[in-house]
Amino acid sequence: MASKLRQLQSKACQASQFVSKHGSVYYKQLLEENKQYIQDPATVEKCNLLSKQLFYTRLARLFSCY
Repeated sequence: MASKLRQLQSKACQASQFVSKHGSVYYKQLLEENKQYIQDPATVEKCNLLSKQLFYTRLARLFSCY
């Protein structure tokens, strides 16, 4: 049981080191891939517009199911 715990701790440590080394690269790549969906600069008006669109999309989805 103790050896399994040590193995698990070792793997967790390795995973943590991997994320600390490569996490920022993955994050930057993800931002670059999703650049088209990011609204820049964020404004209150744009947030309100997007929230209304999301609300009506969800509302339409509810009625399309029945």
